[in-house]
Amino acid sequence: MSLAVSPRKARRHRRLVASAWLFAGIAAVELGSGHPEAFHDTWIVPAYAAVRNAPTPLPEGDADGDGLLDTREAELARQYAPIVILDARDSARPASVPWVMARTNFVVSTSPRGPRTRTRAFDKVTRRGSDRPADWVTYTYVYPRVDGGINIQYWFYYPYNDGPLFFDHESDWEHLTMRLDAKGAPLGAYLARHEDNNPGPYFAWSRLRREGNHPVVLSAKGSHATYADRGDLAWYESSGWCDNLKSCVNPVWRTWEGGGLEPFEEFTPASPAMAQAFQFPGRWGSVGFWPGTSAPKGPMHQAGYCVAGFPNCRQPTRGQASASASLPATVTTPRAQPTGG
Repeated sequence: MSLAVSPRKARRHRRLVASAWLFAGIAAVELGSGHPEAFHDTWIVPAYAAVRNAPTPLPEGDADGDGLLDTREAELARQYAPIVILDARDSARPASVPWVMARTNFVVSTSPRGPRTRTRAFDKVTRRGSDRPADWVTYTYVYPRVDGGINIQYWFYYPYNDGPLFFDHESDWEHLTMRLDAKGAPLGAYLARHEDNNPGPYFAWSRLRREGNHPVVLSAKGSHATYADRGDLAWYESSGWCDNLKSCVNPVWRTWEGGGLEPFEEFTPASPAMAQAFQFPGRWGSVGFWPGTSAPKGPMHQAGYCVAGFPNCRQPTRGQASASASLPATVTTPRAQPTGG
C-alpha cells in the first residue's frame, strides 16, 4: 500500500499549517498585549455570525423582531444609560434630531448618485447646539449579539464638531456600546472615538468609572470623542473632569434625564418622519474638501451601527423610506418638540 502524498495535497497541507500558525500568532499577540476582546471581536464574532441563526421574533411585544421584549430593552437601556461629562469650554453642545431639523434643511436635491448638500448648511447659532439639557436626546438600540449576550448602543448628536486644527465638520454622531451577558449583567463598554469607532476600544466593567450602574465617560472638547478618563485621552485632545459629580463645574449629562432616551425602533409608526430621518443615506451637513471635514452619515449608515449583531440587525427600521428620499426640513416626535437653544 503506497503512502505517497500527491504534490497538490502536500501544498494544501502546508497552506493549512501556515494558516494555523498565522492564526495562533495573531491570537498570541492580541492576548499577550492585553487585548483579548479585540481578538474575540475580530475573529470569534464573525465565526459565530457565519453559523448562527437570528433569534425568532416574539409573537407580541417585539416591534423590531429581535427576540427581546421591547419592555426589557427599555429597562436595560435606562439601567445602564451613561453619564457624560462635557467640557465647560466647549462651544458645541449636544442637541437632538428634531432640534437640528427645525433649524436646517441641508438637502438640496437627490439623484441616482445620492443626495446633494449645500456647501454650508448650518449657521453659527445652530452649530453651537442647545444650552438646554431638555434638548439633549440620546438615541438607543438594544439587540442580541451573535456570540450570546446583549449590546446596548447609545448615540449622541452634536450639531458641530470643532476638532483640532482644521478638522471641523457639521453634525457629529458619537456613540458608546454597552456589552451585557445573556442575563443582562454588565461586562464592559466600547467607547467610540474618531476612526476607531467600529465599535471602539473595549473597557471591562471594572475599569470604568461608575455611578451605580451608569458608566461615567468624558466627551472630548470640540471633537466629542468618548473617553474613559483623562489617562485615556489622545495626546491632542482635552476634556473636562470632576472628582465629585454633584459639585462639578463642567456640565454633567445624565442621559436618561433632560431630553431622555429615544429608541430607534419606536420612530415607526409613531413618527414616520423620524424613521425617514434615520434612514436618510446622505451626509448630515456640508461636504468639505479635506479628509475629516465632511459631515458624517446617520447612525444606521455607519460601520459601528449594530456591531456584533445578526445580519438582520443592520436593516433599517420599518419606515421603508426610499434610499433616495430627501430628509424632511422639520422632524418632530410626539414627546420631543423642537425648542430654542
